[in-house]
Amino acid sequence: MIGKLKPIKLLRYSNTIDANGDATETVQSTKMWAQVEDGGGGRTQENGKTELSDSKTFRIYFRGYNITPDMKIQYFGQIYAISNARRINEMRFNWEISAFNLWTLD
Repeated sequence: MIGKLKPIKLLRYSNTIDANGDATETVQSTKMWAQVEDGGGGRTQENGKTELSDSKTFRIYFRGYNITPDMKIQYFGQIYAISNARRINEMRFNWEISAFNLWTLD
């Protein structure tokens, strides 16, 4: 069963103010396994630059706290922004997350 699952990291970013009044960003990462489905990609032209997009659906079993759209997913070195996270009621998975990755070619 583990052969079909891929390793991912769920990233939670938080900003705090230190004693000097400077903002510092911390990242909390949680390693987990997910079933990953490729949603395809696209290419758009904007302001003379080509933007490539890639969307994926991650199905995970995760307990502990809610997954929110301000979190990110790291999958094979790429960072994916969560666009939709919904609870599902299956035996193997309880979260289905839609996420996308954007990068620009100069």
